[in-house]
Amino acid sequence: MEPGHGPRRSGLMPPTILWFSLVLLWVVPSPGAAQADPVLASRAAYQLAVKAYEAHDVPAFLAHAREAERLRPDHGGVIYGLASACALSGDTAGAFGMLRRFAKLGYTADVAADSDFARLRSLPAFAVVRRSLERNAEPVMRSQAAFTLPERDLLTEGIAHDPRTGAFFVGSVHHRKILRVDRAGRVTEFIAPARDGLWAPLGMRTDSARGLLWVATTALPQMVGYDSADAGRSGLYAFDLATGALRGRYLLPRDGATHALGDVVITRAGDVYASDSRSPAIYRVRAGADTLEEFLHSPLLLSAQGMAFDRAEQAMYLADYSRGLLRVDMTTRDVQPMPAADGVLTLGIDGLSAVGGALIGVQNGVAPYRVVRLHLDGDGRRIVAADVLERARPDYAEPTLGVVVGNTMYYVANSQWEQFRDDGTIEAPAELKAPLILRLPL
Repeated sequence: MEPGHGPRRSGLMPPTILWFSLVLLWVVPSPGAAQADPVLASRAAYQLAVKAYEAHDVPAFLAHAREAERLRPDHGGVIYGLASACALSGDTAGAFGMLRRFAKLGYTADVAADSDFARLRSLPAFAVVRRSLERNAEPVMRSQAAFTLPERDLLTEGIAHDPRTGAFFVGSVHHRKILRVDRAGRVTEFIAPARDGLWAPLGMRTDSARGLLWVATTALPQMVGYDSADAGRSGLYAFDLATGALRGRYLLPRDGATHALGDVVITRAGDVYASDSRSPAIYRVRAGADTLEEFLHSPLLLSAQGMAFDRAEQAMYLADYSRGLLRVDMTTRDVQPMPAADGVLTLGIDGLSAVGGALIGVQNGVAPYRVVRLHLDGDGRRIVAADVLERARPDYAEPTLGVVVGNTMYYVANSQWEQFRDDGTIEAPAELKAPLILRLPL
């Protein structure tokens, strides 16, 4: 996950100016960084488009929107913004071309309610595009409830499974604790609130061979007892699977940077890797080691999220919220973006799992929320196709992370991040739902 959640969202809310408000939440890149990185350069161009749009300077709006789309052609806000600019400038063909691409990538929008497209509404092509976007908003529901949790204000993010006992572990960001759900569905407190100095528990994984539960933890303002002196602090905890006793604590040093370890993956040998969504690095604890070390540092990491290994553990697949899927060579530590077939969207993936020759992603950074299966080519270097496994469920409230058990994925359906303010209070406590874990056959 990416703490703060506001800047990570890229779901669509017409009219167009609301897309721009999302863009303005991004960190403004330095000129040098923007020139070197197409994502940062696209953001900079889009901010210029915002200013032109607000000034009603349509030619400038169109020019900057074209540049933003050239640099980042799969981002929903960028595509939609260029569609708007084309429509306002009288380029009907260009507007429809962008809207069709927007729909092909799976986005949705109520274009009929957006005044920027008023000139297009009477055209037959507009009705076709509108129906495509409406179909993208239709629910796809293949999973069933696995279990719910009684406390509604948990703010659930991570989930793990112990294959030896069949128990699940679910973390509460708000209460800084970890719950255990046994085979019979009984819920107990595995790690008490803030025990051993635990901050908000995020991604979790079990190492059943060594009897450990590994937890990525970060000091977040949404958690009870947040101390601003801990802002940007993060680390990994290892708990005994049987007793809950602390077996290891590995904290990142106070180095002046902001950190947020958000997800965890473990090799068969017991090496533990954690992604940092706030700093461009992946960290590692080697099996049996007592230190947390930087495994790699790369400017390609803008908001690192879920990770998964290929079968041989020679490559790590890494979901970056802003850039899409990346592939890491575990020997050379080289990081490369993964190309994808036309119409396959890889932005906004939070949780990531490897199943067979495919990747399963919980895509909560697009509208509507969805779970996708990404099919890889024979050598695992390219995404050749995608299937939507679930989408737009009525019980979704920002789905987050999952764990694969056999041929089934269990995942958090309603983290309810939007209800938790940055001052630790809850927006509308009465509207909170029981935390729901879904069971999705793969």
